[in-house]
Amino acid sequence: MLRKYYENMKAGLELQYEKKPRAATRLLIEIASAVIAAYEENIPVIWTSWYSFPMELLAAFDVASFDFEIASNSLPLLEPDTAVDVMSSAEEEGYSPDICSFHRLSVGCQMLGHMPHADLLLATSYFCDGTARINKVIASYHGKEAITLDVPNRIDNDSITYVVKQLKTITGKIETIAGKKLDIDKLRECIRLSNRARLAYSRAAELQKLKPATWNGITAVVLSQAQDLLNGKLAQEQIYQAILDECLNKVVAGSKHLEENHRVMWLAWFPQQPTVVNEIFRKNGVNVVMGERTYAFWEEKDERNPWEAMALWCLQYPYTGHIEQRLAGIEKIIDEYQIDGVIHFSTDACRHTCAGQRIIGDRLQKKGLPFLVLDGDMSDKRKYSEERTRFLLESFIELMAARK
Repeated sequence: MLRKYYENMKAGLELQYEKKPRAATRLLIEIASAVIAAYEENIPVIWTSWYSFPMELLAAFDVASFDFEIASNSLPLLEPDTAVDVMSSAEEEGYSPDICSFHRLSVGCQMLGHMPHADLLLATSYFCDGTARINKVIASYHGKEAITLDVPNRIDNDSITYVVKQLKTITGKIETIAGKKLDIDKLRECIRLSNRARLAYSRAAELQKLKPATWNGITAVVLSQAQDLLNGKLAQEQIYQAILDECLNKVVAGSKHLEENHRVMWLAWFPQQPTVVNEIFRKNGVNVVMGERTYAFWEEKDERNPWEAMALWCLQYPYTGHIEQRLAGIEKIIDEYQIDGVIHFSTDACRHTCAGQRIIGDRLQKKGLPFLVLDGDMSDKRKYSEERTRFLLESFIELMAARK
C-alpha cells in the first residue's frame, strides 16, 4: 500500500513538474523516489532519520535510505482516514494513543506489511527519543541491528571525538552491508556538495528578510522535515539553486506576490494532516518567514576533516544540548527577520520540542513578542479541532495587529 501510494504520488508530481517546474515539486519527487527505491530487490536498505542523521555518510555508499517516520506520515495529507486505520492497528496491539502519531503510524505500517526490508536501522539521540525506541521495536520485526547515534549536550573536543568514534563504528556496519569499503575521497566530495548546497540555501534564506518575504515559509518548514535526505548529493544543490532563482525572480519582478501583514516564526514541526492553518494565514496576510530548522543553523563543513564536520553538524542541531542553544537560534531569527510573533506547534508526545516551550515563552515575553502554543497533532485527525485551532490563531493574529 505505501509503495503504491508513493508511486502514484511521484507520477502526479512529475506531470505537475512538467507543466510548471518548481523547486519544491522537484524536492517532493526526490523524496518519493527515495521511498520507492527502498522497495527494490537486491539493494542494501538502511533505515534512518533523514532530518537528523548526517546523510553524507550514506551518500558515499551505493545504498538506499528509508525514513519510516517521513514515509508513513505522508499518508495523513491525502488519506487521513487510512492513516487513522493504520494507527488503530497499532493501538489494538497495545501501542498507546499517547505515543507520537508518527510512531503509531510507523508501527502500524510495519505490522500490516507495508514497509520495505531493512538491513540496518540507525537513529539519533538528539532529536527524538521516541524514534530511537521505535527503531528498536521495528528492528525486531526484521531481525536486524538497531543503533542509536548518541550525541552529548555540549560542544567541545571530547564530544566531537565521541561522536566521530560512533560514526566510524557505524561506517564499519555499512561497509559490511554494502560489501565495500568507504571511499574517503567520495565522502569528501559529498561534504563538498553539501557545502555548495548550503551556500545556495543560505542565500535564499537571506532573501526572506525582504518585505514581503520571497517564498512561502510554510512550504519551507514542511520540506525541512525531509530535505536533508539529499545531503551530499548533486540534486540538493540543484534544488536549492532553483529555490534561490525563484526567489530572485520575484525580487526582480518587483510584484506584490504575497500580502504580508504579519511576519511569523514557526517552531517545531508543521502538521501533516489537513488543517485550517493555511486558510487563516492567507485570509489575514500572515507569512511564516522562517522556522528554526529552516534557518541555515550549521556551519560550512570542513571536507578535509569529514568525520569531525559531520559530528559538529550533529552537535549544532537546534534541539541538541542546553535550551540556551535553541533560544539563541530563535532570538537570532527574530532579530534578523523582523518577526512579529512566534508560534510553537505543540504535540504532547514530542518531548524534545515541547519541554522548552515555557522557557521560550518567558524569554519572548521579555522581548514583548506575542507567543502562541498551538496544541494539536501531526497526523492523527482524531486529535485535531478545527474550532480550537481557528480560535487560537485568530486571537493570536489580533494580538499581533494590536501591537502595530
